[in-house]
Amino acid sequence: MNTTFFTTLTTQEFQELIELSVRNVVNLKSPRPDDEEDTLLDTKEAAELIKYEVTSVYGLVKRKKIPFCKVEGKLLFSRKKLLAWIGSGQQAVAQ
Repeated sequence: MNTTFFTTLTTQEFQELIELSVRNVVNLKSPRPDDEEDTLLDTKEAAELIKYEVTSVYGLVKRKKIPFCKVEGKLLFSRKKLLAWIGSGQQAVAQ
């Protein structure tokens, strides 16, 4: 049940209430991807993350230019390693 009430606030109290509300909203935002635990991505997810076509990702894998691993024949990509790879200027990666 919603209850409505009226109150009087000073300008200072109103500013503090707004500031507290904004801080609460900022703190509730989901953590940045850099702060998350590492996750494994499939080829499509990896392509979306680095803004490449899926076929281009396969080409990079074939030439061993991108960090990846194969588990039971499935290509997987570490999110953190892909972001580091992009951040480093896409240097060649030895497998």
